[in-house]
Amino acid sequence: MALSSTGYVVLGMLALGPRSGYDIKQLADVSTRHFWAISYGQIYPELSRLAKAGLVKAEDASRGTRHRTIYHLTDPGRRLLKAWVANPELEKIEIRDEMLLKLFFADAMSRKDTVRHLDAMRRRHEEIAAGLRETEPMAASQPHRMKYEVLKFGVALHEWCADWYSKLGRDLQSEWRAGNDV
Repeated sequence: MALSSTGYVVLGMLALGPRSGYDIKQLADVSTRHFWAISYGQIYPELSRLAKAGLVKAEDASRGTRHRTIYHLTDPGRRLLKAWVANPELEKIEIRDEMLLKLFFADAMSRKDTVRHLDAMRRRHEEIAAGLRETEPMAASQPHRMKYEVLKFGVALHEWCADWYSKLGRDLQSEWRAGNDV
């Protein structure tokens, strides 16, 4: 059975322990969001599909008037997740960054706006790297090393991006001062 990527994210989160849809979203927001974001609008329909397929099991954990459903990964769900994770097939990389898209069309901006845009992109990547670094102690304490390694990849990637945008801004300003139109 093939699932959407969101389905596999949900299975992966449940492999870490039983969770509600809300819990899955909270965990994704501090872990996979930096490279694979999911929304409540994706999680709850996916949980329903996974339950119908027998890959997860729902348990009513309501208290009083507060409705709450906890989901558990079933053995078939665990086997499907393991098969997907172990599949070494090359997948396409998709980057969706609206600020980068705007930079692609920077010829519609003034030089001043281009430099401001590059500076904003630099700051954004610095802030993301700093936020990821805050979670390093938690990630380093996990029993599975790859969660920490993926976090370190994220820090290094965003630091590299921040440096690249900074250097590009300086290079453009130098070229413009020298009278070279780019």
